[in-house]
Amino acid sequence: MATRKAIEEEASALLSRIGVDSAGPVDPVAVANELGLKVFNATFDDEGIHGLIAKRPTNTSIFVNVNDKPVRKRFTVAHELGHFVLHLAAGEGEFIDTQDNFRTVQDPDTPWDDTRRAEWEANVFAAALLMPREAVLRAWKEIGDPDGMAAYFQVSRQAMALRLDGLGLLE
Repeated sequence: MATRKAIEEEASALLSRIGVDSAGPVDPVAVANELGLKVFNATFDDEGIHGLIAKRPTNTSIFVNVNDKPVRKRFTVAHELGHFVLHLAAGEGEFIDTQDNFRTVQDPDTPWDDTRRAEWEANVFAAALLMPREAVLRAWKEIGDPDGMAAYFQVSRQAMALRLDGLGLLE
């Protein structure tokens, strides 16, 4: 069971290890490709699915909903990367993610089941990957407003507000 701090460190270490400049917007598809993962747009029978990751013996693929907005797709790819790094390192498997999974953003007040915990961990990883702590702190000094920050990091306003709040930057 990983802590928020450990997950953030894992995302930061990944960016450093693959040589991604985390000062500006991070391209999660480029990160996936660096790790040997393929990312595809997909049409799902269930409109509520935003993405999935499937790890098999010979390859790992991430599929994102073709109809989602670009900021949603970016977060979905980063979320699926979280599953890859945190939950699929030891073997094969898959995660299918719906809107409900992305709502798992706050630390749990009561114990969750393993699935819920894994979704929270993937969300924490995605936020740390797309909005690296140091980059957010630097940019906040110049931009200082959630909408501008969301545009700069190419994430939704909600994702940016949660990140800023988590870093203690919002009053």
